Amino acid sequence: MDIQHAHHHDCEYHHVHSHEGHHHHHHHESKTALLLYFAGIILTLLALILPFSPTIKQVLFALSLFISGYHVMFEGIEDTIEKTKIRHRLTPNAHVLMTLAAIGTVLLGEALEGAVLIFIFAGVHFLEDYVEGKSRREITNLMSLSPKKAKRLNASHQLEEVLVEELHVGDYIQVANGEQIPIDGLIIKGMSSIDESTINGESIPREKQVGDTVYGATINLDAPLVIQVTKKYSQTVFAKIVQVVSQAQQNVPKIATKIDRYEPVYVNFVIGIFILLLLFGSMLFGWSRDVSFNRSLVFLVSASPCALAVSVVPATLSAISSLARAKTLFKGGNYLYQLKEVQAIAFDKTGTLTQGKPQFVNYEMQSRDGFTSEDFVQLAVSMEAQVNHPLAQAIVTRFSDVARIEDMEIKNEVGVGVKGYYQGNEFLIAKPSHFTALDTFWQEKVTKNEKAGCTVVLFALNQEVIGYFAFQDLPKEQSAEVIAQLRKQNIKSIMITGDAQLTAQSIADKLEIDEVISEVLPEDKAAIVQKLQQKYDFVAMVGDGVNDAPALAKADIGIAMGQGSDIAIETADMILMQDELPNITQAIQVSHRLEKITNQNMIFAMLSVLCLIGLTFFGHLSVLVSVTLHEGSTMLVLLNSLRLLKLRKE
Repeated sequence: MDIQHAHHHDCEYHHVHSHEGHHHHHHHESKTALLLYFAGIILTLLALILPFSPTIKQVLFALSLFISGYHVMFEGIEDTIEKTKIRHRLTPNAHVLMTLAAIGTVLLGEALEGAVLIFIFAGVHFLEDYVEGKSRREITNLMSLSPKKAKRLNASHQLEEVLVEELHVGDYIQVANGEQIPIDGLIIKGMSSIDESTINGESIPREKQVGDTVYGATINLDAPLVIQVTKKYSQTVFAKIVQVVSQAQQNVPKIATKIDRYEPVYVNFVIGIFILLLLFGSMLFGWSRDVSFNRSLVFLVSASPCALAVSVVPATLSAISSLARAKTLFKGGNYLYQLKEVQAIAFDKTGTLTQGKPQFVNYEMQSRDGFTSEDFVQLAVSMEAQVNHPLAQAIVTRFSDVARIEDMEIKNEVGVGVKGYYQGNEFLIAKPSHFTALDTFWQEKVTKNEKAGCTVVLFALNQEVIGYFAFQDLPKEQSAEVIAQLRKQNIKSIMITGDAQLTAQSIADKLEIDEVISEVLPEDKAAIVQKLQQKYDFVAMVGDGVNDAPALAKADIGIAMGQGSDIAIETADMILMQDELPNITQAIQVSHRLEKITNQNMIFAMLSVLCLIGLTFFGHLSVLVSVTLHEGSTMLVLLNSLRLLKLRKE
């Protein structure tokens, strides 16, 4: 499902980085920053090539360092000031370290090295923004589906084209057939069938007439409609899904916030040691004044925690973005991060494990009064063809090759069933409960089918029952395979359903589900999830209906079907946009890979910092070598993270 409304929601897309002091909301215009970045590099290259005097070269290098890096430097300083104000104590970040190190290289007369340091640091910074932007774009692309314009009828009944956001509740709009309905509303004029698969996942279009509700981003198939707007765009079902996605960007893995918390401590520590070396290097190590100055600056550069800062977030964003391409949305990195902990998954039955619409299973007809059983089937199909009800649709679909009887009068009696009149006879299709005295033969048939989990309707000729049709909501093809996959991953599957015990058991047996909780009232689902949480440490819940929302909120991770109700989608932490259940097991695998890759990143980053600090004290590490090793390790960490952009075929 894709929502083009990303651009209206730019304001919600402040992506908050959570690494290395990048908490700023990108005040810098990133375009200008990028241009200046490259301008600085070009200036450095010119200074290297052209025959200037050494002093002029130094000045040019220093200049290019500030041109290329000013935005990273300012961000660091700005962020440090903001944080220090909030926490009432000095809270510097890694940018500040970098800025100090760069200034130090200029003082050492090694401005070229400083420039290289800044090029790499700022380059990594841009690359990170790119990775993060990429995952945001993936998610926005999923969302480019909703209409942007509507045709509004103005006071003089002229049509004018307006943006969807300009529509007010009570406005009238016209939607031609074949067009997308731009906003939620009521039909005032016209009758049409509407493809609502974007909203509710039902593949059968709904017949809608005057007085019925329609939703934005659904498709009007048959005839033009006049619709009265009932919700502002921002309140529509569709817009709510957009909001959800933009929230996704805001919450970062716990582990990234952990790095954030220690960052100021680390930076203060490094600056402390830097000052110590600067002031007491000669006393402690017998270094000359120049060597003290030099080594303390090299130490400052070596100890900047670049690689550590990019260990988590780019990896998480890459993983989120590759899953988004596979149509699985996460509302935040930490949900994906925790998914690997899942020990049990509870599934709502209808529409999640099953298709959510009844399928025709079997029938029986007897012949009577010169009608054969085939005649009766033909009569039943002709009656049902004119009714818009899932059971009727199921019969018509099953007997699509049967010719319809045209000259048949039909009455659809709400609460009773469908009556048909043909050649002086009255036919009736109705629920078993409508027939007061049912003879034992048919009663047994009904009971037997209901035990097997079927819904039954009876067919009567002049009040006498002569046959039945049975239907069942059958499991989706992928359900069994998902349950099997979960079993392989040692995850328990639990089915929660309002069905009677027998019906529920018959489906659970087909799917080989570990545990069945049946005859559940919708309002009890959340309590059941809580009970499960006492038994298993980490419980996910998969649902699609309005009544699943409280349970989705209670679960450690709520997973909504993307075609489910808007409230389910709003409450969930993870959304399967195309209702593909196998995406759950895929996401669990990605979650395990994410952990592996962030651990690799962090260990590698720590080692490279330790190694560099060691070399500073014992080797004669020049600033240039330090910078290269340092930023090289950061690049490696980023590249390692980008492996998550590809989904493995397991």
